[in-house]
Amino acid sequence: MDFTFFNQLMMILGLSVCAISLFHRFNLPESLGYLAVGIVLGPTATGFIHQDFDISLLAEIGVVFLLFTLGLEFSISRMKSMKQEVFGLGGLQVLLCATGIFGILNVLGVPVRESLIIAAALALSSTAIVSKELTQSNEIRARQGQLSIGVLLFQDIAAVLFLILVPAIAGAGGQSVLPAIGMALVKGTLFVTLMLAAGKWVLPVVFKEIARTRSEELFVLVALMTALMAAWLTHMLGLSMALGGFIAGMMLGDSNYKHQVEADIRPFRDILLGLFFVSVGLMLDLNILAQHWPVILGATIGLLVFKFSVISILATTFGEERRTALKTGLTLCQGGEFCFALIALATQYGQTGGEKASLVLSATILSMLVAPMLIRNSSSIVKLFCKGVETSATYEGSVDIKQRAAHISDHTLICGYGRVGQTISRFLSRENLQYVALDDDAMHVHEAGLAGEPVFYGDCRRLELLEAAGVDRAKQVIVCIDNADNALAVVNTIRSEYHHLPILVRTRDLAQCDELKQAGATTVVPEVLESSLLIVKQVFLMLGMDREVVRHKIHQAREQQYDILSGYYPGVTDILAETDDVPVRHAVTLCKGSPCEGLRPAELPVEGNVSVMGIKRDGITYEPAQVTRMAADDIVILAGPMASLKQSEKNLI
Repeated sequence: MDFTFFNQLMMILGLSVCAISLFHRFNLPESLGYLAVGIVLGPTATGFIHQDFDISLLAEIGVVFLLFTLGLEFSISRMKSMKQEVFGLGGLQVLLCATGIFGILNVLGVPVRESLIIAAALALSSTAIVSKELTQSNEIRARQGQLSIGVLLFQDIAAVLFLILVPAIAGAGGQSVLPAIGMALVKGTLFVTLMLAAGKWVLPVVFKEIARTRSEELFVLVALMTALMAAWLTHMLGLSMALGGFIAGMMLGDSNYKHQVEADIRPFRDILLGLFFVSVGLMLDLNILAQHWPVILGATIGLLVFKFSVISILATTFGEERRTALKTGLTLCQGGEFCFALIALATQYGQTGGEKASLVLSATILSMLVAPMLIRNSSSIVKLFCKGVETSATYEGSVDIKQRAAHISDHTLICGYGRVGQTISRFLSRENLQYVALDDDAMHVHEAGLAGEPVFYGDCRRLELLEAAGVDRAKQVIVCIDNADNALAVVNTIRSEYHHLPILVRTRDLAQCDELKQAGATTVVPEVLESSLLIVKQVFLMLGMDREVVRHKIHQAREQQYDILSGYYPGVTDILAETDDVPVRHAVTLCKGSPCEGLRPAELPVEGNVSVMGIKRDGITYEPAQVTRMAADDIVILAGPMASLKQSEKNLI
């Protein structure tokens, strides 16, 4: 049995783990990490993977899953309202970019047929990179995100037509173009009709029955089959597999199962999409790049600047704000994966082969390498073009948020509308106190919207969105976000502009309380510890303790910053997880002859971030202040990070 494919696949996955870890540490896009892996392992770099290694099918399935999850966000009703973006902006973008590049190539002396094929290839952008970056940055619902997806959808349709036209342009057998285009339109119409029927009558019934079984495995299997079956159908009809995945996602976009389907598909999508980026990196010929780097670099910059200019001007012409138009241009200015397919097909028919094809592919790949950085830093870049221009919230519906929240003042701004956020809002409503909530969970927002609640979709870490929700008029801000790092980012964002606004942060435990307070949080409430105090209160009351005494003890625990609750004795899962930043408890027994005998508890040689919580002697636990001198067989109860506890234990014994 030949294990060559498996060995090379393992090499890719192993190096990808290292690359993604490194890129993540420096906050660089993961897609660049995968591209770097492909370049390093490619035939012209180390040569570990040769040109005959083919992961194109797995890579294409990754793009199918990506478009499928995008389709879940763009339901049929939303697509109907996006006709102008898809066919208007998208159609003109492809036409003008292709025409402009064709004219430039003609001036440079490139033959007409080759110019047509190269222009068509370079007019298209990267669906995989743009969709992934917009999704990761939570901008898929922003106006520039919608414009970009609309244009990409038309580009996918145009790519199918270009694949039909290339043989005719290359003069393959003198075949007629019109019948081929007509047949493609018939096939496309047939496919969309079948999917619409399946989405209306078949898929809802199937997923309803699957949901009743309560089998996660079966639900995942059906979700995978739905995406792959649609891709297989479009492939059999000679259309784009990615287009099939998108249409299938749209069929489920209005269903109650879309969020669960998206969660199930995501792991497969991300891994296979990573292989797609690796396959792109494998195609970069470093020898051609070294020989002709000035030409390739000039072509890359020219492509980026030209497409950016055309798309930005077009978006402005369509009535978009200047800021949105510029961000859309930056998002779509790179070359795309369909360029590889078009150039490869043209080469088969004797057009754009050899060095010329390598130059075009190198410029395309370099533009794709730059694309994630341009998309991630688009806001900063746009500020250079928009000095003195008032910036507005970039999320879809930001104008609507401003309009709906304009009359609200002295309200509570709730960041995060999960269980805790919803509980707070209900009590505020009961007291006729106003609030506005922001959340990045589309289902929370949708369900709350049906009930008429002032809850809006968006990333609470963005200042423009907070201002759209009236943070400048708010009486206080409540941060109810599970992720402690995101909560810290929200506090930092608010404090960068609003220094005296009260901010209450709900966190799970004490791990980041100090950091949140240093960032400017007025009050930090550790949820786990507060719930523990409530249970302790009920325990004391059930034991018959006086209610006032219990109240005093609970109040004392809060006043002492939850010291009595600091840390806990770890279990196996905690040790395996290596939770070094989470305070835990550990007991150390002083042996006879220990250098700590005779010391006061305050003099014990423990690490700076480790606390002595108590001394146990003869079965009785004492507060550290109650013990004058340490003695042999005393049990010292320590609390602190696990790594520091280990060092402290060595110091004590």
